[in-house]
Parts: sequence; C-alpha cells; structure tokens
Amino acid sequence: MTNEMFKKLGIIGGLGPAASARLLRRVTEFTRVTCDQDHLDITLLSRPQIPDRTAYLLKQPHAESFIEPMQEAALELEKMGCTVLATPCNTAHARISDIARPLTSAHFVKMISETLLVASRLGCTRCGILATSGTRATRVYDDVCEAHGIKAVWPDDMGQDIVTGVIYDKVKAGGDFDGHSLDVVIDALIADGCDGIILACTELSVIGCPAHYDGVPIIDALDVLAQRCVLACGAPAYPLYGLAD
Repeated sequence: MTNEMFKKLGIIGGLGPAASARLLRRVTEFTRVTCDQDHLDITLLSRPQIPDRTAYLLKQPHAESFIEPMQEAALELEKMGCTVLATPCNTAHARISDIARPLTSAHFVKMISETLLVASRLGCTRCGILATSGTRATRVYDDVCEAHGIKAVWPDDMGQDIVTGVIYDKVKAGGDFDGHSLDVVIDALIADGCDGIILACTELSVIGCPAHYDGVPIIDALDVLAQRCVLACGAPAYPLYGLAD
C-alpha cells in the first residue's frame, strides 16, 4: 500500500509551533508502515502570526480575530489538494465550524469530539479538563462532555493559574518544564473524583505527561487528533490507549 491511495493531510500549525511539530511526529508514529512510501502526504502551514485564540475568545482589549486567518490557511490547503485538515489547537476548535465554513471539499478532524469519544470508550464519567482559559470560557468541552454522558471538571482558580502558567510562561515562552509540572493540579482533580484527565491544550502535550497517573488515564487530545488524522486519510493506524478501531 502506498500513499497514493490515501487522502492528503493538511495541518494549520504554529498554534503553537512546538505542538505542531509534535503533531507531525505523532502522525508519523501512529501510521502503520513498512517503508517510507507508506507514509501520508502531509502539508504543514506553520502560521505563528495567527492572533492568540484565548485573547480573542476572552474579548481582551485590542485582541484580533483568529478566525479569518485560519479560514485563509484552510482554503490554501484545500487548493493544494488536502481533503483532510487538522489544527493542533483546542482553543481554536471552539470556532472550528466558523473556520471550516468556506471549505468546499476539505473537512477538519474535530479534535474535541474525537477526544471525548475516546474518554467515553475508556469508561470515564468525570474528566478533569486541563486547558486554556479561553477554551474554558467557551464551554466547548463542557458541551461535548455532556453529549457523551461525561461530567467536565475544571481546576480551581489556583489550579487554572498553574495550567495557564505552564502553557504561556513555560511552553510558549520556551521556559523550563517537565512531566511533573501539572502534578498538583492532577492530584486535586483526582481527589475530586475524576476518573480521567484530558490534556485539552496541545501545548500541554509537549511536556511529557505519563499515560496514567495513579491508575487514572491521561488522555492527550493531540494524540487523539494524530491517530484520527491517520484513519481519516484512509491509512492503517496503531491503536490508541489500547482501543480497537
């Protein structure tokens, strides 16, 4: 099987750059191959100049819309022959329907819906959500969780400040971080009865959290997006969290 049989994948990246690089790597790692020619044909547009999504969604002063620049990038990818699109940014998915509106032949893999489908299949009923304040304010995770019969549980104010600090002051700013940067927040969510934790910001995917924490699954939305992109393009993929597709 060669990649001529698969749909072409287009990625709107730069939101942020480290997350985009990780998505490309994870798509490669999730694809079942026997040679180079089995891999997907992928076009990555890295557009770090796209305005901050959280600032716009929170209506901060002078914040610019990210929707129109992302529409332009999506149309550019569509013109290049990409029919499956992805953007590794949970916050942008709060407006993914608006971003996709001008498209005629391409479609986005919807990261949040796919992530909650995985959580549901893992038997989660209360999921702790680690995300930007912008994602939290839109309630996009709350709504999709509810559709799957899952309760979305958010960190308290101190916990949210820690999450925001890791995202903006560490990953985006090129600071120091490790897989334990979120331990205190995850501990509190598990103590609150969460049986699943969702890394709902792709910058958090970069820090290297374990797949499980005290027996509770840590569901990485970027990994879900990567594996679903492979499948959406028609290529064989390795299982995700031990789940058969």
